[in-house]
Amino acid sequence: MLIYPSVRDHGVSLCERAGYDVAVRDDNGGPPALATPNDDAVGLVDATDPRPVAIEPLTEANVGPDGLIPRFVDAVREGRDCLFVVPSTEAMGTTLTQMVATILGEPACLAADGPDGRQFYNGPDRVPLSDGTYACARAPASDLQWREVRVDQGRPRLELGVGTEVIAVLEHVDSLAEAGRHAFQHAYRRADNGQFEVTAGGDVIERFPGPTAMRRGGYPPVPMPLVPEHLFPENADSSRWAVCQPDGGTDVLTVTGLSAWG
Repeated sequence: MLIYPSVRDHGVSLCERAGYDVAVRDDNGGPPALATPNDDAVGLVDATDPRPVAIEPLTEANVGPDGLIPRFVDAVREGRDCLFVVPSTEAMGTTLTQMVATILGEPACLAADGPDGRQFYNGPDRVPLSDGTYACARAPASDLQWREVRVDQGRPRLELGVGTEVIAVLEHVDSLAEAGRHAFQHAYRRADNGQFEVTAGGDVIERFPGPTAMRRGGYPPVPMPLVPEHLFPENADSSRWAVCQPDGGTDVLTVTGLSAWG
């Protein structure tokens, strides 16, 4: 993963100033830096409740739901606060900070939350189907939107749409764990010869040498939606995050607003 050392080091400096010992990590198995509070540490999210801090430097390319939310989930699952550090690229620094706050702020890790149901961000994972294939769609991946639709007093159903067109329907969000092949018009599989085969109605309609060619050919994989209750532990505190940038001094932005830390 690309890391700007100056971005990571700003997070390290802030944590050390607030009374943390920081270990910079070189492996890919966790956050690039991990801060452990000393006895006199000032908490990142709650000054009176200092917790270990996962320092997560970002680039312009991964300031998005599929880059942010899985990192935040990992921190919460480990009992850590999460400090995201974005680059200060002139005016973009503030914009990137606002993007992080919008994605992680209320409604937490959701694109929208209304009376009729929620809209979800698309995640990095694919949707597996009951027959061993994966869902794909005849639409640009960026146009695919998962949303809940309430039709009665029961649980909202889950719809995959492109604009106003509905292209797949599941009973509810938990149906993603066992999505039936019948729910999607198109699916794909990797054949024994290594080719990626796109199917419809049980027939192979296209073959591609790999996933990139499949996307370019107009059949991107359907992304798994980021459903908070599928990601976070039960009763998790979704406010345990902060975001900062190198030209922001000691300021960090949390769910409660901008303030100096330390």
